[in-house]
Amino acid sequence: MNKIIQKQQFSEKVFKFEIEAPLIAKSRKAGNFVIIRVDKNSERMPLTIADADTHRGTITLVVQEVGLSSRKLCRLSEGDYVEDVVGPLGSPTHIQNFGTVVCAGGGVGTAPLLPIIKALKKAGNRILSVIAGRNKDLIILEDEVREYSDEVIIMTDDGSYGEKGVVTIGIEKFINQEHIDKVVAIGPPIMMKFCCLLTGKYNIPTDVSLNTIMVDGTGMCGACRLTIGGKTKFVCIDGPEFDGALVDWDEMFKRMGTFKAAEREEIEHFEEHLCRPATHGCNCADKAQTNGDGAPAVFPAETLEQLKDREAEWRKELRKSMKPKERMAIERVEMPELSPEYRIAHRKEEVNQGITLEMAQREAHRCLDCAKPSCTEGCPVSIDIPSFIKNIERGNIQGAARVLKNTSSLPAVCGRVCPQEKQCESRCIHLKMNEPAVAIGYLERFAADYAQRCGEQNDGRPESNGMKVAVVGSGPSGLSFAGDMAKRGYEVHVFEALHEIGGVLKYGIPEFRLPNHIVDVEIENLRKLGVEFTTDCIIGKTITIEQLKEEGFKGFFVGSGAGLPNFMNIPGENAINIMSSNEYLTRVNLMDAADPKTDTPMNFGKKVLVIGGGNTAMDSCRTAKRLGADVTIVYRRSEAEMPARLEEVRHAKEEGINFLNLHNPIEYIADKNGAVCKAVLQVMELGEPDASGRRSPKPIEGKTLTVETDQVIVAVGVSPNPLVPKSIEGLELGRKDTIAVDDCMQSSRKEIFAGGDIVRGGATVILAMGDGRRAAENMDKALKGSK
Repeated sequence: MNKIIQKQQFSEKVFKFEIEAPLIAKSRKAGNFVIIRVDKNSERMPLTIADADTHRGTITLVVQEVGLSSRKLCRLSEGDYVEDVVGPLGSPTHIQNFGTVVCAGGGVGTAPLLPIIKALKKAGNRILSVIAGRNKDLIILEDEVREYSDEVIIMTDDGSYGEKGVVTIGIEKFINQEHIDKVVAIGPPIMMKFCCLLTGKYNIPTDVSLNTIMVDGTGMCGACRLTIGGKTKFVCIDGPEFDGALVDWDEMFKRMGTFKAAEREEIEHFEEHLCRPATHGCNCADKAQTNGDGAPAVFPAETLEQLKDREAEWRKELRKSMKPKERMAIERVEMPELSPEYRIAHRKEEVNQGITLEMAQREAHRCLDCAKPSCTEGCPVSIDIPSFIKNIERGNIQGAARVLKNTSSLPAVCGRVCPQEKQCESRCIHLKMNEPAVAIGYLERFAADYAQRCGEQNDGRPESNGMKVAVVGSGPSGLSFAGDMAKRGYEVHVFEALHEIGGVLKYGIPEFRLPNHIVDVEIENLRKLGVEFTTDCIIGKTITIEQLKEEGFKGFFVGSGAGLPNFMNIPGENAINIMSSNEYLTRVNLMDAADPKTDTPMNFGKKVLVIGGGNTAMDSCRTAKRLGADVTIVYRRSEAEMPARLEEVRHAKEEGINFLNLHNPIEYIADKNGAVCKAVLQVMELGEPDASGRRSPKPIEGKTLTVETDQVIVAVGVSPNPLVPKSIEGLELGRKDTIAVDDCMQSSRKEIFAGGDIVRGGATVILAMGDGRRAAENMDKALKGSK
């Protein structure tokens, strides 16, 4: 896949590529674009599709060497492969019979204009085309444009071909010649702006196609946002085509220069970016081996039922071995941590180092093995907590891991990032006796890590039941669902829009909290169960639910997450260097932008504000600290109301993060280049509790604080991304485009189940996993009942 079938050079720096991409070729429409990643170190680069051949299964892209990524792509030859191609993306061009349409293309803008010309002509329009370039060498696709146009004017700045002058001269010539119903202009932003100024004088509606900064291209990061008609729009979701009269062109020009300095530096070190394997910091997998664990006792093979049986002889003997008071007297284990001074200088090293076998067994002795364990009731995936802990106590760590894996597909992940203090540990009987809860999360992590290092025992791949199910998204809910369905014998296919499997576990959570290799091992375990993964595939865009049904899929689980970042819609929020936490963390975590040898550009703030008080805000501020910034958290409530885990708040404070509570931004001020330089903060006070149970923040009238900043990371929550739900016909949606489901996680379309953030609007990893488990259980019943 993604093989370069043909390469043609138009001019010194302009090339046409025909690339193998059969699904995109079949589904693309005029106006769609793709995201390209040239190699494993490359950034994600948007390119509009110039043509497609469904018989050959190829798409055509026209590329001009401008920056690092385009230069790398243009160096490839026929027969080479592009690492990733994902699409089609964006909303297609609205095509109808308008009457007479002027289609104006500047430079390589003629390439994305061509499929629009074809579609408009097919719809019955009279097509008057203007092709413009600085010189003759930059006039491309002339023959193709002439084939579908009624008249064509060629314009060159130097007069070396066609008429001398800029594109607007050609457009005005057509306007003076006859009545024009519509203009479509695609090219450099400055060209499109002046086209709109011209057509505005004649009241001719004019559409433009905007090629802005993007990371994911699916609405997840908000990097592409622009002010259109006074409102912020995401170009990758709402566009890329807009009414040119509504575009804030000055804002666009400034935002397009966001990474100009970083990109210039990358070009100066171009050779260093070629053919170099990606770096991943310290070898955390090797490091994890040196935790002082001794070899546990060897146990005979036991069934899962024997491992979980509370009345088994081994379990009874454990209860008899210590009195409850003796167990209660044991102090709760403390997690070994890297020192704050060390960890802020080592971005990818995990802060919590994990407990040893000796520490784990001592902590396991604290569990009273309750007959009616309330801790299990507090677990969204219903882990048999006493059983896995008692197996640790007797030294059967592999047995403990098997108990965990029976109900949790991602125990090594959950042991690190789940808020056990609000779930299972909050129900621990120790709390009723004014003692600290058993460290269930630490023990879960220990058992899962130990099993990973020693080679996990599993019951093998289950016998197939002959039915195929599809999973949309590879985040926590999707992976949980996939694991449970694979164990039931289903052929499970997971479709992921990004180039990495793991969803928010990879792009959203920093490695100092959740190392990538931990996630990768969990994913590999699912592969061993038979789960198949497809990256760079957007359900509803690349392929539809209906097409998958035609391929024999019987059930579908949508776990596409809440990837649409929220902004506050305050003055100045679209200034340069104000970004969503999604964009910031994706650049650093998924794209490794902090490594100078990778291609994704990044501006490193020196005085950073992080807006919000949740775990994502903590991840953002602690990441910024590791990148050398002086960081301040700005939160509108007091610290007591912060939704972030207490451990994350403590870690942030230890690392030198400043906390500015009871403040809320109301305006950002930019410098002459459009980059944020100050934030105006409203001073707040707390009122009565709101629906969440937290006291509501109220502004203190007339009291503000202005602070200097050169980077702002907005971490005020996310909303469900409408891209997938709105592509499924007949799917009932809930509040803010969430998917409406019943208690069984079943949607209005009976073959489609959903869970996680796309249903909840925002939740923890473990709640999303619980949704996946519940959906799997109920889909299994529904599918078997329909046989």
